[in-house]
Amino acid sequence: MKTITYASLRAEHAWMVVSDQLQQRNNMLSKGISHLERTPSELPMASRLMILRYHLRMSLRQMTQEARRMAKEVDDVDGLQQQWLHVHQLFFLLRQIDTELSRAATENETLRAWVESLEGRVYRSALVHLN
Repeated sequence: MKTITYASLRAEHAWMVVSDQLQQRNNMLSKGISHLERTPSELPMASRLMILRYHLRMSLRQMTQEARRMAKEVDDVDGLQQQWLHVHQLFFLLRQIDTELSRAATENETLRAWVESLEGRVYRSALVHLN
């Protein structure tokens, strides 16, 4: 039987928060792509967002597979450290995605207007817990 500690609960909560945020970014990128594809002149930016979304999904898949592989090889104490490492890797990926999305929004008026029209609390929610 596994022992649950406060530290393990915190790590699990952090993993859930960052996973939720990554899913929100994936959804946001998908909706942004659909929004930009409506205008033929915005297709280059839509392609850029597609590449960003692909990077998000492939990086997430690779990190998750690696974390699962490592989880089978370590004991409980090292497992907690590995879980925090995975959380920090996911958080770094989240920050990369946010930076690239922000850069794209500053370069494209249509995308910027669309991002600004989104409800801000949905986009930035729960990140306070990870800092």
